[in-house]
Amino acid sequence: MDVLSTVLAFIAVLVVLVLVHELGHFFAAKLSGITVQEFGVFFPPRLGSVVWRGTRYSINAIPLGGFVKMLGEDGEGEADKLREQGLSEAAVERAMAGAFNRKPVWIRVAVLLAGVVMNFLLAGILFAFAVAMPVSQGRGPLLVTSIAPDSPAAESLQVGDRILAADGRAFDVSGDLTAYVRTHAGHPVTLRIERDGQVLDESVIPRPDSELAPGEGPVGFSYRADHYVEVPSKISGVVEATGQGFYEAGNLAYQIPGGLADAVGGLLGLNDRGGGAVGPIGIAEETGRMLEAPLVSQLFFMGILSINLAVLNVLPFPPLDGGRIVVVLVEAVRRRRLPAEREALIYLTGFMVLIALVILISIQDVQRLIEG
Repeated sequence: MDVLSTVLAFIAVLVVLVLVHELGHFFAAKLSGITVQEFGVFFPPRLGSVVWRGTRYSINAIPLGGFVKMLGEDGEGEADKLREQGLSEAAVERAMAGAFNRKPVWIRVAVLLAGVVMNFLLAGILFAFAVAMPVSQGRGPLLVTSIAPDSPAAESLQVGDRILAADGRAFDVSGDLTAYVRTHAGHPVTLRIERDGQVLDESVIPRPDSELAPGEGPVGFSYRADHYVEVPSKISGVVEATGQGFYEAGNLAYQIPGGLADAVGGLLGLNDRGGGAVGPIGIAEETGRMLEAPLVSQLFFMGILSINLAVLNVLPFPPLDGGRIVVVLVEAVRRRRLPAEREALIYLTGFMVLIALVILISIQDVQRLIEG
């Protein structure tokens, strides 16, 4: 996959996920009677726009997502501007009737959560389609293609080995071998392998899931099956597919915060699990690989990104949606709005921290690319 195709694919995926998120805010705001001043595709500068029913719909130049601009997001700033223009107080009140900041707390929280909900729904739907599709299943001996350093496999296996059996059992389906060694964590498993025309028995002790680095299996090697066959899905019917799809989305959403905490801790030197953090560069690289993967893999990949975006945005950290919800709730408890300068400082500080984390992860992505 060439660089241009990878970049274009990454931008397309990012735009879809962000626009779905922003559509959640847009529809929730409209249904709540909030005045939506602008719905923008991409980010300014503006290339063109139309105004329909009081909302400006714009196409912008920077293809990195989209945005929704609601009246009153910045507090009473718009009202002050109207007063400066000489409008009467009654006219100002009529204009501000649909302001975000004047809606009840529960409506503001619902509007802020709507983007997260849309990403979760998208992930569930994508997973539902994926689990209902035929899958490509690896069969036959497994060819070892890479070995993780300091793993059980590093002591016993070599790249190019063909795994024929485990504890005397041949595994026709490649995934069954992974499942077997996972259930034998902490206990020796004898792998029968073919190496340079010789058949050998090598013992490995699979690691429990709690000791695994992100992206590694119990033994620590990657493999390629001898051949692949298409197997029909075991899911039958729309209801079962939908239920399974949203179960997968919920299960993934439950796991992400712990993995995210480990990744951030690794970046800050608090643990040794930061290697699993992937930033924009890593995601773009994986997106390029997914273009050559089967459709079912592409659907799972898009769903995983969508659920990650949902979980990330709901975290109580400014300027993410979760952080904005916290500010709304704090203001509700205090019964008065935070000073504009203090709120701006909170959002700016959070933004700078997020940018710093993205830069750290991107440096790690570049190092991973350089090291191959």
